Amino acid sequence: MTEVKPAKIWNKMYTCAFVANFLLCVSQFLVNPLVTEYARLLGADDVKIGVITGLYFGVAFLARPFSGPAITKLNKKYIMLFAYMMGFVVNVGYALSNSIPLFVVSRILHGVQFAFIGSLNLTLASDSLPQEKMGSGLGMFGVGGAVATAIAPSFAIALSSWGEQIFKTESAGYTVVFSVAAVCMLISVAPCLIMPYKPLTNNEKSQLGAWYKSIIATEAFLPAIVILFYALGSIIYTAYMIPLSKELGIENIGLFYTVYALAILAARPLSGRLIDRFGEVKVIIPGSFIFAASFIVTGTSHSLTQILVGAVLAAIGYGSAQPALQTMAMRSVEPARRGSASNTNYFGLDLGFFIGPTLAGFIIANGTHARMFVLAVIPILLSTLIFLLGLKPYRAYIAKKLKQND
Repeated sequence: MTEVKPAKIWNKMYTCAFVANFLLCVSQFLVNPLVTEYARLLGADDVKIGVITGLYFGVAFLARPFSGPAITKLNKKYIMLFAYMMGFVVNVGYALSNSIPLFVVSRILHGVQFAFIGSLNLTLASDSLPQEKMGSGLGMFGVGGAVATAIAPSFAIALSSWGEQIFKTESAGYTVVFSVAAVCMLISVAPCLIMPYKPLTNNEKSQLGAWYKSIIATEAFLPAIVILFYALGSIIYTAYMIPLSKELGIENIGLFYTVYALAILAARPLSGRLIDRFGEVKVIIPGSFIFAASFIVTGTSHSLTQILVGAVLAAIGYGSAQPALQTMAMRSVEPARRGSASNTNYFGLDLGFFIGPTLAGFIIANGTHARMFVLAVIPILLSTLIFLLGLKPYRAYIAKKLKQND
C-alpha cells in the first residue's frame, strides 16, 4: 500500500488531489470546446477537424504502455509535478500556434500529458480513500470536474469574444483562452507540491513483477470496455455542442454546460452513496439508459429548452454510471495495482475519445451535426448489452483472481 487509509474522505492527500484535478479540468474545459472551431479557423476541413480533435486521445492511448508502469512503480508525486508542468507548456504551445502543423504538435504533446495525468489523478484519489467509502469518494472527486464544466466553457466563450474585441482579430480571442488555461495549469502545481505521499517500498515494487505486467489489469477489462463506448458518446458533447448550436441557429449555448454541470453536481455525490450502498451494477444499468436517451433528445432538438433537457439527462446518466465503472475497476485489484487498473480504465477512455470525433467528422461531412448526435445513441446501447452479457463471467473471473491471491 502506498498510503495508510484514513477514516475520512476529505484528508489532506485527497484534498490536494481534488484541487489539482479541479484546476486541470478548468484548463481542459476552457480549451476543448474551442478546439474544433480553432482548427477550422486555421484552415482544417470537417474530416481533419475530427482527426485533430481525437488526436489528443489517440496519442494518450499509444503512450499508456509507458505511463501505466511509471504510475504504478515510480514516485507518483514526482510524476504528478512533471505532468502538471507539461500541461502549462502545452497550453502555451496552443497560444503560440498560428498554423495547423504547430497546433497538431501541441495536440500531440497534450495527449502525452493526458496519458499520465488522468489515470494518475484517479489512482491518487483512490489511494487516499478507505475501501468502504471508495464509491462516495470517487463520486465526489468528479464534482470538481462538474464545477469546471459549469464555468469554463461559458468563460472560454466570453474570453474569446473579449480578446477578439480588444485585439481586433478572431485568432487573438483563442490566444487569450489558451493563455488563461496555461495559468490554471501553473497554479495547479501548488497542491501537487504540498501533497503528502508515501512511495512504494522496494519490497512492494518487487512484488509487482516486470514492468509490462503493470500496463493493464485484466480484472478491469469489463468496465474499461464499457467506458470506451461511453467515451465515444460523451466526447460528442464536449467537442460539438457549439457547432450544433450554430447549425440549428440556437443562441446562448453556454447554458448547456452550466445546466449539465449543475445536474452532474447533484448526480455524482448521490451516485457515490448509491454505489457504496447497493453496488456498482444497480447504478450502471439505469445510468446507461438515461445517458442513451440524452442523445435522442439533443439530436432532435429545435430549441434551447430541448437541448437543456438533453443536458440534464446526459449529466444524470453519465454522472452516475461513470463513477460506478471507475469504482468497479479500482475495487477489482489490490491497492498496489490500482495504477494498472486506472491505466486500463483510461485505455478505454482514450480509445473512445479518439474514435468518437474521427467517426463524427465523417458523419458530419456527409450529413449534419444533429444526425451525428442521434447516431451516438448506438455505442451507449451497445455498451449496455456488452455489460449485461459480460457481467456473470466477469464476476466469476474476479472471484477466481481473489482466491488465487489469497
